Amino acid sequence: MGNYAVILAGGTGSRMGNVDCPKQFIEVYGKPIIVYTLETFSMHPEIDKIVIVSLKEWHDDVKALVRKFEINKVAAIIEGGETRQLSVYAAIQYLNENIEKDDIVLVHDAVRPLISQKI
Repeated sequence: MGNYAVILAGGTGSRMGNVDCPKQFIEVYGKPIIVYTLETFSMHPEIDKIVIVSLKEWHDDVKALVRKFEINKVAAIIEGGETRQLSVYAAIQYLNENIEKDDIVLVHDAVRPLISQKI
């Protein structure tokens, strides 16, 4: 049995107005917000693998951040849909082919890095 964290990083931050990049890539204290979220899940002893759902045009950036910050539990970076629901669906489709029947899947938003280990 394994535990998978699906991190949704496909949003564009359109409600923030005119920005150069999606809000998950905005740096706060030297790291993009997505890195804080990935580190939280990567450091958790009960999370086995992470699947990141991202806009295709940001995949290279996500890969670079995963390497730079040594987020070792990332199993895949997949393309998201036009909505949050379609992005979750894309992750479930990917996982359906790659996980066991008793595995647990958690879904979390990349721009919500202040999640505790307990939660």
